[in-house]
Amino acid sequence: MAFLAALLCGCGRSEQHADLSQNDSEGASRQEVPVVRDGFEGVALAAFWLPGNYGSGLHTPDAIRLTTNFARSGAYAAQITIHQGDIAAAGDADTTVERDELDSGHYRLMGREAWYGFSFLIPKDFPIVDVRLVISSCKQSDVPRPLTAERFRAGKHTFTIESQGRKETYNLPDIPLGRWVDLVCRSRYSTNNDGCVQVWMNGREVVSYKGPLGDPNAKKAFYHKIGLYRDRMPEPMTIYFDNYTMGNSYDEVDPARFDPNSRR
Repeated sequence: MAFLAALLCGCGRSEQHADLSQNDSEGASRQEVPVVRDGFEGVALAAFWLPGNYGSGLHTPDAIRLTTNFARSGAYAAQITIHQGDIAAAGDADTTVERDELDSGHYRLMGREAWYGFSFLIPKDFPIVDVRLVISSCKQSDVPRPLTAERFRAGKHTFTIESQGRKETYNLPDIPLGRWVDLVCRSRYSTNNDGCVQVWMNGREVVSYKGPLGDPNAKKAFYHKIGLYRDRMPEPMTIYFDNYTMGNSYDEVDPARFDPNSRR
């Protein structure tokens, strides 16, 4: 079903490189995207995650821990808690932002497509406030704004796509507090109109976009993040994540594949 939907939106694998410009395709590998996966069942995070002090800093040393409080499958999940002042930086419109995020690494993906899948749980006592909060995002190296971002603000769940001055916002289904949500995202990175984004929430397609997804003047590398990126505020926030995969197909990254008892 996911593959059929991808064909209908013009993002099928058979045409993956059909309309790429020379600028996009030059040097682009025809190999598949590397598969990285973390079910958070070990004694530490998987080795592919970038360290918390990478670059300008992604998370504080005590922000992320493996816990048995909740688990989508297995016994453990990643608990990410942000506190006021964590990796603070200047935001847009004279704001201050802070973050604690896991970064899956930078990959040369221009002219290619990547699938991302993960589960997340927002607890019932989570503060519902009218401040910017990004739960997951894809960014292009050297581009300040995220190409795609899953947002949760004032109880509203949205997904934004920004590329080459074009911005679109999609309303997503409500997040059921205290319950796991499975999210799958497919991104074809291209500076032309054959770029594509699709998102599925709990197996249902909720976003379908076709258009540019990348800046021709920036690096051809892209990275995916999960966690909390927000406007500065005094109250801490905690979100749980499980069953993360980056790969090459819906079935490969589907968070439900970790759970032998899943009915989907």
